[in-house]
Amino acid sequence: MVLGATLFFAWLGSLPLIEPDEGRNAEVAREMLASGDWITPHYDTLPYLDKPPVFFWLAAASFRVAGVSEWAARFPSALAALGTLLLTWFLARRMFNGTVPLRAGTVLATCPLVIILARLVIFDMTLVFFITAALVCYWMARQAARRSWWEAGFFAAMGLASITKGPVGFILPLLTVIAFEAARGRPSELKRLRWLGGLAVFLLIALPWFVVVSLRNPSFPRYAFWEESIVRFTAGGVRRGGSVLYYLPVFLGGLFPWSLFLFFAALNRLSRWKELRDDKQAPVLYLLVWSAVVLVFFSISHSKLPAYFLPACVPLSILMARAWSEPDFVPQPTDAPDWLTAGFAALMALGLVTALAFWLPIHFAWLERLGRAKIPPQALAQVRPSLAYTGMILAGWGILGRKLASSKGWPGPAHAGWLTLAIAALVAPSLFLRWARPIRTYAEFASSRQLARTLLSSPQKDLTVYGFYYFRTSLPFYLKRPVGLVTGGGGELTSKYIASHLEAVRSGASGREILLDYQSFYSKAQSSSQPFLVLARNSHVSSLGKATGRAEDLTPFWAEWQDSVWGVPAARVSER
Repeated sequence: MVLGATLFFAWLGSLPLIEPDEGRNAEVAREMLASGDWITPHYDTLPYLDKPPVFFWLAAASFRVAGVSEWAARFPSALAALGTLLLTWFLARRMFNGTVPLRAGTVLATCPLVIILARLVIFDMTLVFFITAALVCYWMARQAARRSWWEAGFFAAMGLASITKGPVGFILPLLTVIAFEAARGRPSELKRLRWLGGLAVFLLIALPWFVVVSLRNPSFPRYAFWEESIVRFTAGGVRRGGSVLYYLPVFLGGLFPWSLFLFFAALNRLSRWKELRDDKQAPVLYLLVWSAVVLVFFSISHSKLPAYFLPACVPLSILMARAWSEPDFVPQPTDAPDWLTAGFAALMALGLVTALAFWLPIHFAWLERLGRAKIPPQALAQVRPSLAYTGMILAGWGILGRKLASSKGWPGPAHAGWLTLAIAALVAPSLFLRWARPIRTYAEFASSRQLARTLLSSPQKDLTVYGFYYFRTSLPFYLKRPVGLVTGGGGELTSKYIASHLEAVRSGASGREILLDYQSFYSKAQSSSQPFLVLARNSHVSSLGKATGRAEDLTPFWAEWQDSVWGVPAARVSER
């Protein structure tokens, strides 16, 4: 199981860093290692306090051991995914007997959301590992004769989660255990926790960094608790908003195809909900409450992203494995569970609809609109055939699974669950294989790797580079040096902290060189004794010429489908 998961999590590991998050986070870790400042993270030499430091520490440590590379930047997420997989297996083993643990690991390892986030340079997989560890520790504390170590682990894991991605690291586990005990009608169980000792453990882990970074950056406490937590949860942002049904498609796609089977299995068990009051069903109730807390918490939040649903994948994977293992306990099953045949039928139908829709004119019109805005032409040309093959792959797996599940003489318990599970488990990997080429093409255009290689192999390799109201977050990582920015509000850096503290950051020693306003950039173009390069959107090139006051002197250096780099020569002696 671990070997198979490793192969999944290493999938497409050689891809360039995709912007904006991967490039920015990798550069923060690289600068942390280069500067030796492990307290205040920096991005492009500017203070970056949008997130706590644990993930940056892990990535910087990976760079120190393996060297600065894309693979090393992604290693912490892959390691956290494997750790989460093992915790899932361990929890399922403690909750249920038989083949449930191994099947739970198989389900989790083949969820598209897990496969993707396990190889991205972002915080979510690490956060999920610590949240899962906390909730595993709480469950074990309920069962163990000696609770103290498990309780300490519960609070310690919440402390680590909190300095990985903020208050959500302790809010989700606490809401889960409170809701679980309330659902069982036993809230008094919470009194058994050693809250004072636990709080001491939590603060011992989470507080030191917070105190030190606050002393160095006095504006940080207000930003962390008010702007980044309360305001973000209650007000969110335009790009991160969504309705209360936002996570329905995330569930369907992020856990595909398991989401289809979970849906039908849930419908099959609605009439048995009263059984959850039985103490024997406490494991199922715990997993259901865990999933529901994640779903409800982020659904009512005004800040929504697909990755936020990731903590629910662990309990849902165990529940799926439990449902899939139920036929194993029937001495002589004669029919497959109806939810199983319905799931494969839905998979088959979805595949047929996808394959047929490929030929409809509206399908191409939708692709063209998407391509103009988001996808480079080279990748768009590969999307069309991939969609057609996707439909055929889904239909093929659906037909095969349904034929096996509904065949006369349903296979015995030793084969039924594993054969159908194997078919479902192959769906997501086979789709990733089919989409490997367009994903790679898209990633090359969504990253600065090729631009950096072109620049570093040219005579202009040592020239200063500025972004003109536009920024590529991975460019500093690949160039291994700062990149300047001409900006009005600082939003191009995708850092809320920098944008909300722009004047203070701009007045700092590095800020004066990195963050230029329009007038400063004009003055530099008119008086600089050294040539420099400017990155701009193709639609902004005319504005760039006006901003330099020397449009006739601009020379093209590099161009792509949406942006380009222009050379600005040194100012003439008479102009200086």
